[in-house]
Amino acid sequence: MGRYLRHAGLLDWDQDKLAEACVLVAGVGGLGSASSLYLAAAGVGRLRLCDPDRVELPDLNRQVLYSMSSLGKPKVEEAARRLSALNPETAVEIFEERLTAENIDRLAAECDVIVDGLDNMEGRFVLNSYSVRRAVPYVFGAVHGWEGMAALIQSPQTGCLSCLLPRVPPPPEETIPVAGFLPGTIGVLQAAQALKRLMGVEGTPPGRLLIYDGRTMTFDLVAWEKNPDCSVCGSFSERTGRHRLMK
Repeated sequence: MGRYLRHAGLLDWDQDKLAEACVLVAGVGGLGSASSLYLAAAGVGRLRLCDPDRVELPDLNRQVLYSMSSLGKPKVEEAARRLSALNPETAVEIFEERLTAENIDRLAAECDVIVDGLDNMEGRFVLNSYSVRRAVPYVFGAVHGWEGMAALIQSPQTGCLSCLLPRVPPPPEETIPVAGFLPGTIGVLQAAQALKRLMGVEGTPPGRLLIYDGRTMTFDLVAWEKNPDCSVCGSFSERTGRHRLMK
């Protein structure tokens, strides 16, 4: 218990619940680097990492799991090595593959929370649909330029990502610039949301979108309402053609 001694004095902190939990971190780039480090440090029992990429030099200004010796190596392997060195009590499972609608059921099976470390909207909508279908909490995160955002999506109590963005936006034609520290800021907030959800700690109500401006160092918390006509979580699903049970 010495490893978690500073946590033990916190009201509502339940280390046993964390030790029994399994979290899928989809993408171990900038967001996933920060979130997985703090999830492992906190003592989450199992971390499941999914990412098809290898480490490249431009990654190193924001993907803090990696170093120069990681260049050219699979991200999931390097991430697992670093996280296991940080906390051997956390079991790390790796999947060197791209997350898709075809493999999400396998990758997220038995996971208690999903943390979004992806850099593409197509994959985020796959996570969102799975979260709604299986009622698994989904910690959304995204960064762009100087701005980042994060939210806990917990269907059916909250709206989902498709309520905010009814259609998957097309991929950008050029690489999106991002301040190097920004994924760290958002990734740590994602880890905090995941840890609180795993332990049942009351915090920011689900259904709130946190927006962070890295230039002005300000945070805004915006509520979004569930869209009854949403094709994913609404009372009628255009994708299935069936009415959903609203709770």
